[in-house]
Amino acid sequence: MSEHPWVQVIGSGMVTPVGGSAATTAAAVAAEVSGVEETSFQNKHRMPIKMAQVPDDALPDIHQQYKDSTLSPRQRQLLRLAAAALVQLVDVLPAGQTLPLYLTLPEHLPGYTAPLRGNFIEQLALQSGIPLNAADSLIADIGRAGSFYAIEKAIQYFDKTGNDYLLIGGVDTYRDPYLLATLDMENRLNVQGVFDGFIPGEGAAFLLLASSRVNASHIAHPVRLYRPGTALESGHRYSEEPYRGDGLADAVREALQQAIPAKIQSIWSSMTYESYGTKEFNVALTRNGTQLADPLDIQHPVDCLGDMGAAMGCAMIGMIAAKANSSVGFSHFQHYLLCCSSDLAHRAAVRLDIEQAILK
Repeated sequence: MSEHPWVQVIGSGMVTPVGGSAATTAAAVAAEVSGVEETSFQNKHRMPIKMAQVPDDALPDIHQQYKDSTLSPRQRQLLRLAAAALVQLVDVLPAGQTLPLYLTLPEHLPGYTAPLRGNFIEQLALQSGIPLNAADSLIADIGRAGSFYAIEKAIQYFDKTGNDYLLIGGVDTYRDPYLLATLDMENRLNVQGVFDGFIPGEGAAFLLLASSRVNASHIAHPVRLYRPGTALESGHRYSEEPYRGDGLADAVREALQQAIPAKIQSIWSSMTYESYGTKEFNVALTRNGTQLADPLDIQHPVDCLGDMGAAMGCAMIGMIAAKANSSVGFSHFQHYLLCCSSDLAHRAAVRLDIEQAILK
């Protein structure tokens, strides 16, 4: 394996509150189009809860087999979201191969939501109509940081197996009355009278990754992902340990060390604007400031998308890949840093490069 191992993005599929694909989502975020609106859900004071939701008519009907099943409404919504994004990759999947999927699911917070029932990978294959290698697939219910952990596993998979293609993805939704009520009791929702809350969202994003052995010259501006940095935050939101912001700062430092040295020009973050996340993000930037360009472009897609949870990591990568190969309004940079923090301990960051030089 090389000193700076990397993988590349060959295709992306996405469904979000502001777009039915990576390209339309990237264009909407660039234009600062917000999918946030008041919903029929109400908080403890009978005030409407603001959310960013995917339009129902943008999603396929639940498969007949699951209509009368014991799957929860939330799990059925997750399957519909995931299928709508995954099917967008059908034209770029390698012919004759049934690929594994490394999938990030909603973070399992004990006492908040029940675990999902059954084998979600097999359920998604049936719902989407796309065959998946369930036996070699992986699932992690660790929320926002999970997509970058999946990239780490993908690099290991390519190195150990000699295979050249793999699917990764993430899907999440807060469209669950019990989950919303629990968050509301903690005053975590951005509703009237709460000044330290976030906007729940939902969505799904999938990426087809290829190893560094694959010639991607057919893509105008290939996206390269280096080995991520990962860490655990001992003082996370639901821990009694003191909070110092070490986890994300350590993940960012490790991610920067994994790539060929270069000044970071743009940072994309899953930060939800709660004071906890804001402090953590600023600590990470301060401790790694010598490797950041000045001026520095900073993007927070939750402004438009709400918190898409487990889908956010792949969604950020997909949007950058889409805008690199079109003119959707973002300034074009070559060196990006992406960072994601889950509610529990997991923290992760990844260096992303737009490979313009290899076109010559």
